[in-house]
Amino acid sequence: MEEVDIEQKYIDYIEGLIVQISPLLPQDINKLQEDYLTNNIRRSSMLLAGSMQTDKTFQSLDFEKQCTYIQIMAEWSFHKEIDLFRSGIPAKYWKIVMQKIWYTIWEVMYACIQNNAPDSVVLSVIERYVNRTYQDAVEDLKNSNIINDETEEKAKEQSNIDIMAQEFVKERKINKIKRLFYHIFLLVAVGIIVTALVLAFKIFGVITILTVMVVYNLISNEKEQ
Repeated sequence: MEEVDIEQKYIDYIEGLIVQISPLLPQDINKLQEDYLTNNIRRSSMLLAGSMQTDKTFQSLDFEKQCTYIQIMAEWSFHKEIDLFRSGIPAKYWKIVMQKIWYTIWEVMYACIQNNAPDSVVLSVIERYVNRTYQDAVEDLKNSNIINDETEEKAKEQSNIDIMAQEFVKERKINKIKRLFYHIFLLVAVGIIVTALVLAFKIFGVITILTVMVVYNLISNEKEQ
């Protein structure tokens, strides 16, 4: 992936991606790592954008589709960089691992475009090859005696994308429980009010409640229409 002068539309899109990604950084990432990560997301995305401008295969895509591929590059740069931060691998070797991952992503994208692969296939194939490349890169560091067995095992266990997916599911469950408690509270509160009205006003209370229910249903139906 050669560096070229990037058109402004790609720059704007990439900077927008970085703004969206930044709030997703986990709390265990420090400011130095955040800056390093941001710079690498920008660098890898810009390199891919350069291919979008100069390579005939990538040029065959419209701008919207090109942006989809750039987003995939940015997101995987985000996840695997965080895995490296947590891996125990010395910082000076992070770039070596990431360069292998970037090139793998580029090659897989290139092959997918040439074969008109659907988006679902593109995503699954890229994920498989990114994870394989990361694992192989960690093994290379171990075979070169740069890291020990413990660090190799720790590095291979990292998966920020899985952690984020688990947190998303957990958050959905919490929100579901919150909604359940809200509905229970609402039901109890309405029950108390209805009981109080009936006891206080007898038949007038029932008429009032029925009137309110009719009005509420009419308003709800009006909104749905």
